[in-house]
Amino acid sequence: MTNKRLGLPLEYKKLPEFFDAHNIGDDTELKNSVIEKSLKKHGIKTVLDLTCGTGSQVLFLAKKGYEVVGSDFSPDLLKIARKKAKEAKLNLRFIDGDMRTIKVGKFDAAITMFNAIGHLTKSGFEKAIKNIGSNLKDGGIYVFDIFNLEALSDEVVSNFSMYKHKKVGDTQLHSVQCSTIDRKNGFLTSYDHHILQKKAEEPTRINNKFSLQIYSAKELKEMLARCGFKIIEQYDIDGSKFLTKKSISILTIAQKIGKNER
Repeated sequence: MTNKRLGLPLEYKKLPEFFDAHNIGDDTELKNSVIEKSLKKHGIKTVLDLTCGTGSQVLFLAKKGYEVVGSDFSPDLLKIARKKAKEAKLNLRFIDGDMRTIKVGKFDAAITMFNAIGHLTKSGFEKAIKNIGSNLKDGGIYVFDIFNLEALSDEVVSNFSMYKHKKVGDTQLHSVQCSTIDRKNGFLTSYDHHILQKKAEEPTRINNKFSLQIYSAKELKEMLARCGFKIIEQYDIDGSKFLTKKSISILTIAQKIGKNER
């Protein structure tokens, strides 16, 4: 197995105040609705979000009546999540923890959304799956998404290139991102170039590089099976039918196999 440092986007590490500006878009509500539809279909009442970030899914699901706990390894992002929950008058629990090791309780469902698993190595992901299982009731479900390796053609990857301009308070961020693909090892690598300017001060330039570990649907099925799960549904991220060679993302709903089924 290739040993590659995957890394994280800059807003995870140095610019948490820009996390929402980069990760929350016009399609976020649709994606959250797709997740909620899957949870409702399977009679879910309690949910553990192991990569909650600033709380997008946690707040959405709480408003829909689910009992939700949020966890993330970034204290800065959790601070923003707690503030948003307070402003929304929601009494929610957020925990600083790593999805590979944290123990919270027994839930009907666990989620890790928006390519969160891609920041883990393959061995790290398998460790996370097993730990997620320990936080689920028998028959509980795990919902997650990741880019679909088989659909990332050169044209698709070149179209990932983007320019963003966001303003938070008195600070503006101009970002350009381009990506490359290593299909043999399943790495999508992004190159970020940022210009950060506060008021009329001299701009600061920051470069960042990080990779995501991405998978085929077949590989996910095999990994989940090794860790005590079976796939019960797969969709594109917008809830449409999953097409192996065309769907850019794989939204997977996997069920924890009970002791009597093993």
